[in-house]
Amino acid sequence: MIGWVIGGLVNWAADVLPGLQPGERPDFSAVWRARAHYWVLTWWRQRQGVCPHCEQKLKRRHLAVNLIAIILTTAMALHWGWALETIVGWLYVFFFLAVTVIDFEHHRVLNIMIAPAALVAALISLLPIAPEPLSVVLGGMVGFGLFLLLALIGRGALGMGDVKLAGVIGMMLGFPNVITALMVGAILGGVGAAVMLITRKATRKTAIAYAPYLAFGALLTIWWKLRIF
Repeated sequence: MIGWVIGGLVNWAADVLPGLQPGERPDFSAVWRARAHYWVLTWWRQRQGVCPHCEQKLKRRHLAVNLIAIILTTAMALHWGWALETIVGWLYVFFFLAVTVIDFEHHRVLNIMIAPAALVAALISLLPIAPEPLSVVLGGMVGFGLFLLLALIGRGALGMGDVKLAGVIGMMLGFPNVITALMVGAILGGVGAAVMLITRKATRKTAIAYAPYLAFGALLTIWWKLRIF
């Protein structure tokens, strides 16, 4: 049930947040009014993807996100049990899954998501399962600084959204776990780019969504490290 809720919220975030104008606030009440548009498992097969709320043919992403969120949250519950670690893991699943979908579809990492995530990571650092506050600050500085340097050297290969995301990942994982997460993300990103070049789905000049690889690297590191913070 938690995964089902998270999946719908991710669909809402991916549909709504990229279209907001600077300074505009999202209409959270619309989530409930249009709930069938975001939580699709109960009707997808019967209606063949045609939304009962708006009568539009939805992307398969809506169904995939619902299923992936359920799988990830269930896996975390089985891995950690009903513990504080699980709740923190679920929060991070929502954030990283939303970042992944939005970057794949819009090639953007949104400030409206980065700022609240940094605040949540700072608050979580006060919990006994999380990195200590000093480790959180150092992790954020290392993640942000390292990717800012890479962005400057790469002359546009990385966007500032990726740089900010690296900083948030550093806050979530602390130092030195941030190094592991970013290295895993960088390796996955390199493999993904190589596959796209080999299959000719991209060229050297194609803008590639990098945030999903960082998100996956962070989730893997959380899975490995969260119990031993």
